[in-house]
Amino acid sequence: MALQPTDDVIRIRIDTTEAVAAFLRLLAEQAADGETREPANPAATAIWREIAPFRLVEYAYIDPSVGLIDGAFIGFPNGALYAVEEDIPDHAVTDLVGEGTPRAAALPALYVYVVLRQSTPTRAILSFLTQLSAHIGHSLLGVLPDENGRMVARIVDAEGTQAVAAEAERHLGRQEILERFAARFRRADGRAYAALTLSFARHVLEFADEAERDAFVMWSRHLCDWIFARGGNADALGFAEAFRPAEIAPTPDENIGALRIGIAMPPPDASLETKQATWAALLHAIARPEAKP
Repeated sequence: MALQPTDDVIRIRIDTTEAVAAFLRLLAEQAADGETREPANPAATAIWREIAPFRLVEYAYIDPSVGLIDGAFIGFPNGALYAVEEDIPDHAVTDLVGEGTPRAAALPALYVYVVLRQSTPTRAILSFLTQLSAHIGHSLLGVLPDENGRMVARIVDAEGTQAVAAEAERHLGRQEILERFAARFRRADGRAYAALTLSFARHVLEFADEAERDAFVMWSRHLCDWIFARGGNADALGFAEAFRPAEIAPTPDENIGALRIGIAMPPPDASLETKQATWAALLHAIARPEAKP
């Protein structure tokens, strides 16, 4: 009996050429109905429209059969990787489509990578893609290994797998995706960054190294989980504005000030008073104008 093929990355190919063509057809139909306003760069708008649904998904809740998920990313042809939840810069899309790209020009594909904690049978991946397709609202082109170890592209929608075609492109594996992504989040001297959102304002925090940053991010997650388990009223529990945990952030431009807080994070089982004191010290450090470069 042949072993079921497995993979540790769920790959979804986005046909950018078709996305642009479909959007241009929509614009033509709207123009025929008297709606003549057109975006300055229709091709770029088409790409943003196409990737938008993938940036709104809580991938961890789509289908538990694939196990734990270590992140979801959008990969661009130039090798750039962005987490689905981060702000993708405009130039990432304009570099892809250009400012004056002929409307019929063929464009390279984009990929959505869902990185799994452990290698998973492809039947579970296909189940995940089927559920995700229903969530996104259209069919998906998944790329995964077949029984012979070849990469194949499968059209999947809410009704299950449809067409299957051989896939010749080289595809990134789990470790390569994570290492390439992590490289964006540290400077040559080791400094690493996290972002914390307070009252809808995003603050970039700087740490001496990745270990210090990761400890802060993990502490903020434990804190938010602790608050949620006790009813979710952060203010009443003494943690004003603690509504979401910190996130790993890419290396900021040199002209963007990043705050060094220099606060040791207590263990998850620290007392309530210690948690509150740490949070208060963090808010105070962020609020002090003189602390920012």
